[in-house]
Amino acid sequence: MPLDDDLVVATPEGDKRGAAEAVGRLLGLREPPTAVFAEQDEVAVAVIWTLRATRIEVPGQMSVVGFDDQPVARWFHLTTVAQSPSRIGREAGELALSLIDDPGADRGRHLVLPTHVIPRTTTAPPPAPRPEPQLPSD
Repeated sequence: MPLDDDLVVATPEGDKRGAAEAVGRLLGLREPPTAVFAEQDEVAVAVIWTLRATRIEVPGQMSVVGFDDQPVARWFHLTTVAQSPSRIGREAGELALSLIDDPGADRGRHLVLPTHVIPRTTTAPPPAPRPEPQLPSD
């Protein structure tokens, strides 16, 4: 399935108003999403505040997932994707040392490190679609 650019919205870091605007854009779509994945746990919390202020139940009507498993994720029972900062630091250090030791080393080398989802209370299966109204038959 190709990426739908309408479903990707950017917010300035630490800007609650930006999160509110992003949520407004998503909710204004002809077919609004049933879940939001935020690039940071702090943004996910701002999304939850915005949804609840507009009386949209999390997770009943909309699921929210953050990224990074910051302390705020635990405080708000936020489902999040966790990674290991110490492993990222160790791998980055080893890559830097390999470039120092061998200036001809591949500078475009990429590593994919494991992540895992920590399910909490901000996610649920999507709500069932409402049935289309049926006209009475004659």
